[in-house]
Amino acid sequence: MAGVLLYWGEGDKTSNAIGMSNSDPALLRYFISWCRRYLDPDAEFVLKLNLHADNDEAAARCWWESELGLPNTQFHKTYLKPNGTGHRKNTLHHGVYQVRMRRSTDAFHRTMGWTEGPRAHSHFAYQG
Repeated sequence: MAGVLLYWGEGDKTSNAIGMSNSDPALLRYFISWCRRYLDPDAEFVLKLNLHADNDEAAARCWWESELGLPNTQFHKTYLKPNGTGHRKNTLHHGVYQVRMRRSTDAFHRTMGWTEGPRAHSHFAYQG
């Protein structure tokens, strides 16, 4: 249940794929473990790093790789947010990491079905 609630609150839900973006490696390790335990024991992941332009990309990638223990060969191009966009004032030293499960459309639909249980019993459930 904890993994379902974590995904419901923090997971990427825009592309019919199981993914999560966060700056906390412990949370992402839990997400990876949950995917492998409840969705696919052989799950493979695609990784993407989001940084500010003045971050050290090589150091951040090394840090994330050691924190998550996932191979660098599944790494997508890093997104560098340009300076001066005016959004966030805090720069995360290691950026935000996105972990997305490969070939996860079925797992996405199954997981979204699991979220119906907690939402249906919540007093915050949509009544529309």
